Amino acid sequence: MSAFLSRTEVWVFALATAAFLALYWAFRGAPIGQAADDEGTDAPRAAYRDRVIGAMVVGLLLIIGGAYIALARSLLWSIPVFAIGFGLVLTLIAFNQRYRHASPALRRTIDLSNTALTIALVAGILIVINVLAFRYGGRAIDFTRERTFSLESLTNNQLKTLDRPVTFTLIAGKSPLAVLQSDRIQQVLDLYKAANPDRIRVETLNPFVEPEKYEAIAKRVPGVAVTQGGGVLIAYGAGEKAAYSVVRTSELFDLPRSGRVEDQSALYESTFHGETAITSALIALREGKKPKIFFTTGHGERSINEARPREPGIGVWHARLAATGAEVAELNLIESEIPADASLLIVVGPKSPFRTEEVSKLRGYLDRGQPALMLLGNQERTGLEELLHSYNIDFGPGTIVDRRLSAPGRPQFVYVPMTPDLRHPVVDSLISRFVLLPSASPIRILGFGGSAPVNTNLIGTPLLRTSSFSWAESDLTKRPVEYDQGPDEKGPLTVGVTVNNKPDAEGKSDGDPRLVLFSSPAMADNDLLQEEPTNQDLLMNAIAWLRGRPDLQGIAPRTHVSMTLLADPVLRFRLIMVPTVMAVLLVIALGVSTYVARRE
Repeated sequence: MSAFLSRTEVWVFALATAAFLALYWAFRGAPIGQAADDEGTDAPRAAYRDRVIGAMVVGLLLIIGGAYIALARSLLWSIPVFAIGFGLVLTLIAFNQRYRHASPALRRTIDLSNTALTIALVAGILIVINVLAFRYGGRAIDFTRERTFSLESLTNNQLKTLDRPVTFTLIAGKSPLAVLQSDRIQQVLDLYKAANPDRIRVETLNPFVEPEKYEAIAKRVPGVAVTQGGGVLIAYGAGEKAAYSVVRTSELFDLPRSGRVEDQSALYESTFHGETAITSALIALREGKKPKIFFTTGHGERSINEARPREPGIGVWHARLAATGAEVAELNLIESEIPADASLLIVVGPKSPFRTEEVSKLRGYLDRGQPALMLLGNQERTGLEELLHSYNIDFGPGTIVDRRLSAPGRPQFVYVPMTPDLRHPVVDSLISRFVLLPSASPIRILGFGGSAPVNTNLIGTPLLRTSSFSWAESDLTKRPVEYDQGPDEKGPLTVGVTVNNKPDAEGKSDGDPRLVLFSSPAMADNDLLQEEPTNQDLLMNAIAWLRGRPDLQGIAPRTHVSMTLLADPVLRFRLIMVPTVMAVLLVIALGVSTYVARRE
């Protein structure tokens, strides 16, 4: 008996029978076996009315059955059922219209059947439109403010040209923070899968619930180590030949600025770098060769291994570079030569000058056409002044301050807007945003603004300029800090420049990138990147431009604010019960008023 009752067909037949009896009763005015009300001499005979009502109910049930067959079985098999149901109901309505005024039962049956047909037709049209839109409508329209359900064209191009299967495994726990973050990661992974469902597969794994599966992955991918905080494991290819990359959750999100999620904060704001980090890691896997990026050391530079927000270091930037698939290491030019396979050399805020032999190594590296990124100012002598001068760059005197676009109480912590006036691939994707540059120095480009260049084969281009309310302050010790027309230079002032080769007159070369300089040595510090994430995006765009990889830039992070309603049990009870009780009372009042009106 249990096996018989577990069959779907039995329950479908039972529901159809119950629906037939209920509709027949509603149309006829009395259940089967009981006589209906006498409708007068002009109405058709009771037996005829019962046959019409029964056939009408069967037709409506056939329409419902056709919908069930279309959803559960096949659209093709549902067509004849729909045709019989609609044909039967329409025929009965047409033949019995003449009895609408003579028979209340037939009038009720015809009106209700017309209403049911209208609802069925409207529902069918909406379903067909949605099916056609999803199947042939192309890309969905995303109206969210942070474009949550959209991928950049760069990502779509990578996904649609995959030549191997790709498996994304989301590894996350069940803590409140992990749930918030994994939901956001799952959204972007679903978009990846939708872009190329034949090549992309998305899986989830909780290492605490499925330890055996996690251990198997850890053995297959040594060093996966994503248990703490979670992450995304990317498998490019299948079987033993698959290549793997791990993007940790800490590399996908900036630290929240407000409260702890574990404390059930009402407001959780996160800046999501998921698309750029995952796409960059996928590109690195497809290339099969990781770029090597070196940071100079030995001159008091900040450590690339220190990622704690309150400690001096650039570990957060290091983690972001590693997430793009780069091999990042420190390089002491006193002890080592610059490797021939170095993709980029970065100099960040040296406290002591480079030695002559180190400068020679740097010059030889740059003269070979290799790119460099430098974060330098005029507060410390670096020993690189002559090298920069040969690249048509000099520092002006003073420290830039801004009374309007600056951090509260710190006028030398200047916010620099990226405006359409200075268009460049490094900043084009960041237009209308601000970077935070503490203690920046004015930069002068030789050959720009009437001055003569030292090297005519190189072109310097302004990348960032401060606002017109800024100036280069010659004395930060005075209080208050005010502009002095004599020693101080009035803004706007250049604080970021690019240098590239002069384009070939024959059009064979567009001018290879050589150098990017920002005049704020501390702009990549961990606490600065937490305070203003745009700093990191600007630096990553600069690296992509220097490497000649426009496919690694232009994906701006998405800032998402999740709001949670916090309420004590009493308030929650009121929020639920008050609307419920009011709705019940409203229904009762409408019923009573209708009853009274009909009696009168």
